[in-house]
Amino acid sequence: MADEVVKHYEAVIIGAGPGGLAAAAALLDCGVRRILWVDRGFRGGTLNECYREISSNTKVGLYLEAIRSSLACSDVIARATEPNAWTALDRLDHDDTCQLSLAGDLICMLVDGLCESDAIEKCVDEVKRAERSPEDDTWNIAMVHRRVVTRRMILCTGSRPIVLDIHARYHPDIRVIDLDTCMSRSRLASELPENEISTVAVVGNSHSGVLCCRNLYELAQSGKRSLGIVNFHRQPIRFADYREEGIVYDNSGLKGATAVWARDVMGRLVGSEDGHDILRQVDLGSAHDKETEQGEEGLVYKRELPRCTHIVYAVGYEPAPLPDLYVDRQRINGSLRFDMITSGFRTADEVEDEVVAGLFGCGIAFPEKVADPEGHVEAAVGVTKFFKFAQRVRDVWAG
Repeated sequence: MADEVVKHYEAVIIGAGPGGLAAAAALLDCGVRRILWVDRGFRGGTLNECYREISSNTKVGLYLEAIRSSLACSDVIARATEPNAWTALDRLDHDDTCQLSLAGDLICMLVDGLCESDAIEKCVDEVKRAERSPEDDTWNIAMVHRRVVTRRMILCTGSRPIVLDIHARYHPDIRVIDLDTCMSRSRLASELPENEISTVAVVGNSHSGVLCCRNLYELAQSGKRSLGIVNFHRQPIRFADYREEGIVYDNSGLKGATAVWARDVMGRLVGSEDGHDILRQVDLGSAHDKETEQGEEGLVYKRELPRCTHIVYAVGYEPAPLPDLYVDRQRINGSLRFDMITSGFRTADEVEDEVVAGLFGCGIAFPEKVADPEGHVEAAVGVTKFFKFAQRVRDVWAG
């Protein structure tokens, strides 16, 4: 790279999933005209690559409204030949949810459309390192195949499932099923033996945990696999509550088809023997001591896990690994803190807390903090929420 010409950009976006799409649209909407958009594949992010079979938690009308909030996306829709991913969503009931495959198709359509803009340069590559130069307040970004410079960098790098090792103490030989695989009906059966009885432990009962229970339950009912399910949870299943003033538990509560199934099946099984041969729920809440953060949970796992053949951890997500980030020649990844109000970052340690200039985040790893009508503070996750966040802070990014 000795003779390489290093190009300068007004902004660099890393990641082309829903968060990256929201960021690109917002920058275009506020007049930024020299943008480098970097992604390893431009395939719609994890949502489109892994979660197409999942029922969305968002009503169709909210998807359409969020996309229309961007002038850049509206222009892509106006130019697109029909029928297309937009019209496929638009003809559905706007008050109903949909399969994420439809949302994934729309994300891909919009990403491709925005990349046709003269203001955006599409770059299939991977950012490995970025260093902030104190001399001219720029980020020097090193990718696998090239180097670039920018004053502002937006991380839309996605997340990955958290994997625990609770089983290591109680059943070290148990087979761990990847959460993304368990949420995919088409891939799940291959993880379980055809001619043996399996018992799958599902840890957690949030949206992903309930989806796992549903996929496993329906696989058992189909007769294609012989299995039982043990669902470990600390609190009752949470459902979104639609009210005039807004949605209570908008981001953490179940909605749509997943909520209907949870009420019909998991709700029915509480306190009932009906169906317990397939799905059994184990309440860890009564065994959880808040002071010790352990209590009797260990005894519950010790009793239950040795009877299980497989385990799935549906306990949330964590940010995917970031590129190596340096400020003043010091690596800051370990001290980096995201500001869920401004979308910026700070470095925090025992001595100081400083804003990292020109560095921002958006998407599932870096969402906005919101409060629902009852004051519950949540991370606002989902395509519509990412668009709303990006549109709100776009002037900060462009400033």
